[in-house]
Amino acid sequence: MSIVGGTLGALGNLCFVLAIIVFIFAVMGMQLFGDNYTEKNFLETGIPLWNFRDFLHSFMIVFRVLCGEWIQSMWDCIHCSSYACIPFFLATMIVGNLVVWSHAISVEIDQSKLIVIVIIHPFRHRFPL
Repeated sequence: MSIVGGTLGALGNLCFVLAIIVFIFAVMGMQLFGDNYTEKNFLETGIPLWNFRDFLHSFMIVFRVLCGEWIQSMWDCIHCSSYACIPFFLATMIVGNLVVWSHAISVEIDQSKLIVIVIIHPFRHRFPL
């Protein structure tokens, strides 16, 4: 049960750090590209559903980028802004994935230490740690 508790604690830390990363990129996207999502930039199709005009849509688009669905959103951003969207989307994807993978690896290392301690604990008189 202590292994499950340790995993839940680490998962809470991961979610907190990931929420901070998504928040930062959502605010950056709003500040950089939010004013460009206007009707005059999207005359034939209208403003896309995934945009940076307000915080909720910006938060959802950054979450969508972290889930791997970023091509259409990036093309819409390029259409209304410029090619400056490319580094933003790539940085969002790279930083978000690095945070997830680094936390996943650290949780795996911590859990393997706990498993070794749980397995060896009954034999501690033979194998001192």
